[in-house]
Amino acid sequence: MDELNDPVQLWFTHHVDTVYRSLDALQGPLAAATWSIRDTFLAGGKLLTGGSGSGCALSQLFSSSLLSRLSMERPPLPVVPVGNDPVVLGAISDGYGYPEALARHIQAVASPGDTVLLVTGATGGGLAQAVRAAQAREARVIVLGGMAGQDPSQLSGEDDIEIRIPSEEPARISECQLLILNCLVELVEREIFGSY
Repeated sequence: MDELNDPVQLWFTHHVDTVYRSLDALQGPLAAATWSIRDTFLAGGKLLTGGSGSGCALSQLFSSSLLSRLSMERPPLPVVPVGNDPVVLGAISDGYGYPEALARHIQAVASPGDTVLLVTGATGGGLAQAVRAAQAREARVIVLGGMAGQDPSQLSGEDDIEIRIPSEEPARISECQLLILNCLVELVEREIFGSY
């Protein structure tokens, strides 16, 4: 058992360190993302969610929490998961290539005033076309990623938000992304419903 203690302790220590560094660095972007999503919902818009790699799965968990609940009973919120249907993704990829698959789905569904939340895979990147598609539809863009990958210059809209986990370790990034997405759900619930 001793041979397992050191790696487990190291794993937990790295996790806690990344979460601690994220707390200070991400409070402003997290608040901005919360208000963007809240304002979208209150104005009658919808939130589109998608991602690349492991970010696709995390964005689906996030969507399901907004459609169902995380910490309070409340009405469902208007969330549209994009780019997660393997048949649609495969068909679009076959005709246009994988990087365009998510972008085309966003082009078809996004409206001006909507918000598009994109979660990068733990190794980052792969969402440039999706960001441009959202911006072309005059939707706000929120990108949740790590230190590597996504080029922040792509977030050129004045309402665009970047939430960047201060790590380059794929496992730490995924862990913090899930924490931030759960935090976002609860913050949005409180902003809209209070103690519903």
